[in-house]
Amino acid sequence: MAAPLYVDTNEPREIADLLRGLGVEVERKKIAPGDYVCGEVGIERKTVSDFFGSLVKKRLFEQLRRLRESYPVALMILEGDPQEISEFQSPQAILGAIVAIEVDERVPILSTADREQTAALLSVIWKRQDRERSSYGLRHKPKTLDLEERQRFLVEGLPNVGETLARNLLEHFGSVRAVFTADEEELREVPKIGEGKAAEIARVLGSRYEGRQKRLDAEDPDA
Repeated sequence: MAAPLYVDTNEPREIADLLRGLGVEVERKKIAPGDYVCGEVGIERKTVSDFFGSLVKKRLFEQLRRLRESYPVALMILEGDPQEISEFQSPQAILGAIVAIEVDERVPILSTADREQTAALLSVIWKRQDRERSSYGLRHKPKTLDLEERQRFLVEGLPNVGETLARNLLEHFGSVRAVFTADEEELREVPKIGEGKAAEIARVLGSRYEGRQKRLDAEDPDA
């Protein structure tokens, strides 16, 4: 039997009612972090205006990092008309944040038009749970990785590197440290790492860290 879909008490009751109408077993509880918990999936819901507000207040990425660290799977629902983004003073800052969340933080963003569509999406997530999996509940325990998985996880954080390329890099260089200290020419010797990927990996590893929020502030003079 599937675990209930846990809904934070601060979320609109309308969404919980819509979920029940769709046949979802709903339980309202105080949740931290996240707004919804579905099995092992932690979900943060934000309207477009909420997203912008969290960005300006410099708490958006911290919220998502906590979400990612607390659940095996982290998702974000961005609710509202995407056209609203163009109405803000710094739409590029918002678009930049969306790219950073998807690419750097590796938290998928699922878009919905309104609360009704959000409820429909949550019902799909709930119904696809593995019925034989034990309930994850609200314990917020991150998945335990063995050494090999941790090594691949670190290398997969590099740009355009998935599981296969991470294995190739580790098998070629022998350790995570050796991968991270390799120069562009050495990276090009690895199977399926072309010139473009090698250059981007070398750029990310060798560039000075500036801080994401600092760059967003520079794009938004009114922040």
